[in-house]
Amino acid sequence: MPLLMVGSVRNPIAARRILSSAPRFHTVSRKVPRSSLLSKLRPSSSSILGASQQLHSVGLRTFTATPDRKQPTSPNAASSASSTEAQGKVLATYTGPLASTFTRLKLFSLGSLGLATVLTPILLLAPGEISLAGRVGLCITALATSGVSTALIAWIGTPYVGTMRLLQPSRTRSQGETRKEEDEKVVMELNTVSWRLKRQKTLVYEPHFLRPTSRPFASWEITNSPPPLALSQAEGKEVVKKVAETFDWKTGASLGVWSVRYTPQAQQKGQGEAEPCKMVAKTEVAGKPNRYFNVHEEFLGQDWQVLG
Repeated sequence: MPLLMVGSVRNPIAARRILSSAPRFHTVSRKVPRSSLLSKLRPSSSSILGASQQLHSVGLRTFTATPDRKQPTSPNAASSASSTEAQGKVLATYTGPLASTFTRLKLFSLGSLGLATVLTPILLLAPGEISLAGRVGLCITALATSGVSTALIAWIGTPYVGTMRLLQPSRTRSQGETRKEEDEKVVMELNTVSWRLKRQKTLVYEPHFLRPTSRPFASWEITNSPPPLALSQAEGKEVVKKVAETFDWKTGASLGVWSVRYTPQAQQKGQGEAEPCKMVAKTEVAGKPNRYFNVHEEFLGQDWQVLG
């Protein structure tokens, strides 16, 4: 047995006595249930809520992985709601019975023109017994026939109105307009298709400017001779009225504006002394607005009696 040094004691018997008289420490093992241990380690929902409120009270931001449950706002719904509010109340609607027929005719004419353009070089370069002059003549005939038919169908079908609506917008009174005219104000929306099969929308802000036309395959036209305006309504100032405007249906870009300008310098004397002098209007056209429209008037009801 080795010697045990306790202080300066070198005797093993004395050392053993010292160790036996020292206090002993006992380790008591206590078995803790797992459920109680997890409950102590896991924080409660009330403690989390209290800690979050304390962080918000001191201006600290908290982050969570839980997704936000708010319903997203659809952009289409928002745009449709804003467009409905801007257009106003719909008073009457109209649908042209031959709209799909004219669309198919335009599609067929454009397809035939494209096919003739593609086949012309093949006909010129293909081997055969026909001379070069004969091939050139055939190509010119095919292209001319297809081009003339496409232009004719476009001239006939472009003014055709597929759908039309009568709207009552809510907007402020313009210059030279009385309160009664403001209350009776209506706007006509006419939807057509161009020769390139692009949908167009024309808003006629002054429906009484529409007149019957002598153009074939058209019923109405925006008059080039607007009625005069009384000086009392304009208060001696220059008045500009926007008669109609054409938009691209897909992009909403303005394609053209039809307007009239009344100036005090251009006056027309009234008939007799009782009738006041009137200002003569000058037509102004910017861009390429649609002027002619083909509508089946027999399908229009009493709500459409707004023409001058």
